[in-house]
Amino acid sequence: MMNSHTRRVSRTMESYERYVILAIIFSFARCTSASVTHYSIPEEMKEGSVVANLATDLGSLSNRKIRVDVVGNKKYLDIKKDTGELFILERIDREFLCPLKTTTSCFLKLDASVENPVRMFNIEVEIVDINDNAPHFRRGTMHLDISESSPVGERFSLNNAADPDVGTNSVKNYHLSSNGTKFADLILKKPLDREKQ
Repeated sequence: MMNSHTRRVSRTMESYERYVILAIIFSFARCTSASVTHYSIPEEMKEGSVVANLATDLGSLSNRKIRVDVVGNKKYLDIKKDTGELFILERIDREFLCPLKTTTSCFLKLDASVENPVRMFNIEVEIVDINDNAPHFRRGTMHLDISESSPVGERFSLNNAADPDVGTNSVKNYHLSSNGTKFADLILKKPLDREKQ
């Protein structure tokens, strides 16, 4: 029959064994996976274009099977098994991949795994915007109702143009006259006379 001291020692040993097992699992997981490797490419690159050489960047991969899985996206990238080169499998349209204008960065996330011994790599490929979309107004004609009593200098806002590109590639300003502005406004320069018009 076990006394209370023996039971306490037994429980302490069980806790210690669990701790050691968890530490070994955590250590193994840390050794088998590396930090995230980043690459950056412009959108619309030609199919077959090389993004990076994983064999060079991730260490020697000779005679080892490597596999690349795209996380949560269509498979735009693949790897050449013989050279270890990561290449464009299908044209990447940033605006299709990351349609929200509020998104400043657009990434493809990949998991690469190597056999013998097993190692995991996390890869992020940033898709950089190029100026490949022309701004356009959603309506070809805009109608404004302006009273003839409107004072000179009054501003009338127009709808902004839509531009799927982001950052420096999006609409910077509008030129309706010699002075460009960030917003599309009409400014009344002379008094209106409906009867005269």
